[in-house]
Amino acid sequence: MKKITALLTMLAFMAAIMYSCDELEEAEDEGTTQEYINETITTNVTWQSGTYIIEGTLQIQEGGHLTIEPGTTIKFEDGAKISVTGANSALTAVGTANDPITFTSISNSPSAGSWDYINFTSSATGTSTFQYCTIEYGGGYASTYGGALWIEGPSVSVDHCTITNSAVYGVVCEDGSTFASFTNNTLMNNDSYDIFVEGNAAHTIGTGNIIDGSGILVDGGAYTQTQGTWRFQTSPYTIDGALNIETDGGASLNIEAGNTIQFTDGSKLNIGNSGYGTLKAIGTESLPILFTSTSAQKQGGQWDFISFGSGAVSSELTYCIVEAAGGYASYVGAIDIDGAAVSIDNTEIRISATYGITLDDVGKFASFTNNNIHDVDNYVMQIYGNWAHTLGAGNVYGEDDLGILVHGDGFEHASETWLAQNAAYVIDGSLSIQSASGSTLEIQAGSTVKFTQGSEITVGASEFGKLIANGTSALPITFTTSAPAGGEQPGDWDGIFFETNTMNGSLLNYCNISYGGGYATTYNNGNINLENVSSGEPTISNCTISHSAGWGIYNDNSSPTLVGNTFNGNANGDVGN
Repeated sequence: MKKITALLTMLAFMAAIMYSCDELEEAEDEGTTQEYINETITTNVTWQSGTYIIEGTLQIQEGGHLTIEPGTTIKFEDGAKISVTGANSALTAVGTANDPITFTSISNSPSAGSWDYINFTSSATGTSTFQYCTIEYGGGYASTYGGALWIEGPSVSVDHCTITNSAVYGVVCEDGSTFASFTNNTLMNNDSYDIFVEGNAAHTIGTGNIIDGSGILVDGGAYTQTQGTWRFQTSPYTIDGALNIETDGGASLNIEAGNTIQFTDGSKLNIGNSGYGTLKAIGTESLPILFTSTSAQKQGGQWDFISFGSGAVSSELTYCIVEAAGGYASYVGAIDIDGAAVSIDNTEIRISATYGITLDDVGKFASFTNNNIHDVDNYVMQIYGNWAHTLGAGNVYGEDDLGILVHGDGFEHASETWLAQNAAYVIDGSLSIQSASGSTLEIQAGSTVKFTQGSEITVGASEFGKLIANGTSALPITFTTSAPAGGEQPGDWDGIFFETNTMNGSLLNYCNISYGGGYATTYNNGNINLENVSSGEPTISNCTISHSAGWGIYNDNSSPTLVGNTFNGNANGDVGN
């Protein structure tokens, strides 16, 4: 019996020892690896490797600085958050590739929005840094704004971090904040855009990022940087609202090759409208820059335009694609140039609800070559006659599009040439070739010039002017009506008028001139009209002149040089004097 009692006593003693050891081990585990936090940090504090659980709000303020060491896990209860505020307050979370720092939910089955955010207010002026961190399942503060990482004013470094499964944005950078560095990050599976950033800070997003969601939402507003670049990213930049590139001293934005720039409905990009600005969007043949809408199904008018105002300086679009724009108004194109000289080369403009490009009376091209404009709902372009010569070579226009609308006004240059395009120049109004010192317009062989109802070309009316339209038998120049094929009528346009101050050397050679003579029905007029022109001027040779509502050629006190012309179907006859 004593032996049994002793054995039972020994077993009870061993059980007590084992229980005590387990209890001690559990206590040690809890004491060294897990700590509940609900406090305010106002001094320098370091969290060593372990697990910390945030209850409520962890405040870092009044110059407090929290440093988190590699391998640490910070868990958040529902609605919990970190707030950094106040002068010199900061958070440093620098992990390593092998020992990252994790900010996550306390839940065993977390979902997006399981905790709120890490927030930096505008007063948090300390140097804050995240490196090799994972921030996941945050964004629970609000359903439409805020992010898992929410920066409101200061400049914060974020590098080699993964930000995922936020209920709203992954990162918000607003209220004048910027990224001191933002490189080699991965953002994915966030319910809204991966990054929300103001237009004046998007250039602080660096390189090497993998953005595998909706991309970067750029909040429109003033872009005022003297020099900045939107680096290539794996997801689009999406402009929401009007992004205005301009300052009194000049702002400049570069867009790297391969980027996609999207626009929400009604959004636009303005360069130099009320200050000075420069946009350089220079892609390559293999990495063009795409300007488009956010819609998967592209239609004209889904966003407004890219506008270059009178303060736009040295702006370039090279190897770009501009599509689905023209939503602002029927008179404004996908690209609108008002008072600026812009270079557009190797660029495709397509699916516009209005024009491809519109230019005002002083808008022009510094260069315009090898472009392709097609599938637009109005003319491929609207340009004024004084600047149509800035259209370069190698351009292609859609076969079913209306051509190049040329607003008639004064052509005043000493000597310029309209190069042959594969679409017609369509003159609307009166194109007057003249200046006090003399102006010469040459039209290249193979060109087609059409006229709307009542439109005309006048040469040397009150000052000195010259027109040279020198075609060839293989490449004649055509002057005719803009009426659709099959709907042409004599008198659809007024005519070509050579007047008193026509300069010597004016020439129409190998031209086909038809359906004019519409200037007046009560007195003589024709497809070609001459009034008090110097003897022998102009030379009209090898031309086919047809279907005038009046004469083929009408002379008023003039005696042009006529050689080898053919006349057909002119109402009053071939030549009237």
